[in-house]
Amino acid sequence: MTNRAATIMVMVVVGCYYLWAVRAGGPGFEWGRDLGGFYDYLGRALAHGRLYLPIEPAPELLALPNPWDPAVGEAYKVYDLALYKRRYYLYHGAGPAVVLFTPWRLLTRHDLPENFAVFLFSFGGFLFSCAALLRLLEMAGVRLGAVFTAALLLALGLCQGVPYLLNRIFVYEVAIAGGYFCIAGALYFLTLAIASGNQYQFAASGLMFGLAVACRPNLVFAAIVGLAASAVHLGRSRRIRQIIPFLASLCVVGLAIAGYNYARFDNPLEFGLNYLLGGGNNQNRVELAARFLPPGLYFFLASAPDFSPVFPWVRLVSRYPYGSPNFSFPPGYFIEPMAGVLCIAPFIAAAFWMPSRNALKSTVRMLLWTALACSLAVLLSIAWTGFSTQRYEVDFLPELALVALANFAFHIHRSRGLKRHALGATLAVLLTYSAIVNLALGIAGPYDGILKAHPQTYLRLVNWFSPITRFRPLLNPYVSVAFTAEATSQPDDFRDPLVTLGSRSYRHFVYLEHRDTGLRIVSRSPDSTLMHDLLGSRNRPMDINVTYSPDSRDLTTMLDGQTILVHHLTALLTAPAEVTIGENRIDSARTAGRFTGWIRTREKTVRPN
Repeated sequence: MTNRAATIMVMVVVGCYYLWAVRAGGPGFEWGRDLGGFYDYLGRALAHGRLYLPIEPAPELLALPNPWDPAVGEAYKVYDLALYKRRYYLYHGAGPAVVLFTPWRLLTRHDLPENFAVFLFSFGGFLFSCAALLRLLEMAGVRLGAVFTAALLLALGLCQGVPYLLNRIFVYEVAIAGGYFCIAGALYFLTLAIASGNQYQFAASGLMFGLAVACRPNLVFAAIVGLAASAVHLGRSRRIRQIIPFLASLCVVGLAIAGYNYARFDNPLEFGLNYLLGGGNNQNRVELAARFLPPGLYFFLASAPDFSPVFPWVRLVSRYPYGSPNFSFPPGYFIEPMAGVLCIAPFIAAAFWMPSRNALKSTVRMLLWTALACSLAVLLSIAWTGFSTQRYEVDFLPELALVALANFAFHIHRSRGLKRHALGATLAVLLTYSAIVNLALGIAGPYDGILKAHPQTYLRLVNWFSPITRFRPLLNPYVSVAFTAEATSQPDDFRDPLVTLGSRSYRHFVYLEHRDTGLRIVSRSPDSTLMHDLLGSRNRPMDINVTYSPDSRDLTTMLDGQTILVHHLTALLTAPAEVTIGENRIDSARTAGRFTGWIRTREKTVRPN
């Protein structure tokens, strides 16, 4: 197989996977009609020469003295839109609408499905990254075999956080995918321009950096780094005039963004975050604080996911800062379950393993350092905001992956014998691990989109990749557990685990809550909670039986032969290994890891319906 054939094959494989992923986690592509996506609204608005969205705020909302108060109920407001002067605006960048949604609306008079837009942006960003990597290797005189080339390109498509992004498509994912596309394009055109000096390529790079800011304002730091690095390099080589097209196109987009903001919010620097209608957690604040930076770097770099033998093997979890309950979150910090980039793509550590000046052309080194500095600048800017969520990693991880893979290729190309084989084997292991973790997170997503939207597809994947029965998840199995437990005295609000079932969106948890007035048995699912207060002495043996009936979908808890709780569940997905007695694998932040008293299992049955 030739390198060209390998490249084409990888592009087809990655493209097919992206196309499958954006549909598997939700509805298919809906063509030829008006849709309800926020970027569809903005596309319609711009197509009609307006900046406000075609949604009328509720009169009850407008009548409130402070409609931005997080306590305002869902019935009156539209979450994640900005309200200003009695109009709704999109606080996310207008770049995706300008590039895709508005032109599509003008051409077809219909909306563009947001999931298809994310596919186009993500696949386009992947193609730009591949082209940039291949161009850098060519400039450095590195020649690789077809298998090695395919491995590097697959890593650019699967090991950079994008699979997770594709699982759930909403306004956030559209903006992030648009930013990824633009930054990848900016670096590709910069790679061409620095080598050739072509003014149109410099202009294209500046334009793409500017559009990246129009998608994600925090990417302005990547644009600043790109401009500064290009100016320094061109100045040293006495070609500083070549930066003018780059600067001009970047400034044109910057002025357009400032004008867009001023026309909406009477402030060129206001993107709408101060007027955001959110649900709490200070989501409409604008604050860059030093107290956010250390935990932010921990969560984005080093926070580990949970690994399990149960498909899909990897899941995101919420952790304390630095993984220890001895540290608390800074005031105003916002976090969702996440895993750091060094844990999901450890090969990126090689981004700092830059070959020496004697081993690599100065132009190639400059481009690698520029991409690395762009990534680090964006990482720092996000960590400084006090907002930590998994999808933000796509803002900087693809560039780290590009530099790391290029560095690995340079070192392997220059090495010989045992060292070459060792480096190749190390890279193969790291890329295999990274691909598995990223694909697993892509299947799970933030809210188990594939499982909820297409359960049969999910179960087919389960059967393909779960050869061991004990670790094979079952949808709505029959479950019956029986045990005897005796609690020890614990502080008020202390939680002792009794039974856990499953680990994802359809999980369930039965636990014992210690109260000053006695004990309470709690049955909790992701969307509802039931509880029963126990009478009498707390220091006595309790015979407890928990059963789940797949026909009624009721989880029944019995105490000493009497039914005390009947909890109707939407569904239950659990492997036999995930049904535990006296162990807690669900709520590590608030519940003990093991039952602190005495517990003895009498029965545990888990079988398919």
